[in-house]
Amino acid sequence: MDYHTSDIVLAAFLKISGCQMTKIEKQGQKGTFVFANVDQDLVQSYDLGDARVEPVAFNNMIKQLTTSVKRMD
Repeated sequence: MDYHTSDIVLAAFLKISGCQMTKIEKQGQKGTFVFANVDQDLVQSYDLGDARVEPVAFNNMIKQLTTSVKRMD
């Protein structure tokens, strides 16, 4: 089942954690990020503040996703 989120920070965390993003759906100036087969334990660890990622890679992923959404037209 697909997992949808408009939270770019969560999307960056999921990408860094190895989840497969299948598409970005643009709605106005925002994007909804669609992932396949997301482990709910990952989302729960993010929601509880227990998520751990490499900070530079995480920051770069946020920038990459932001750019991807801006390029869509």
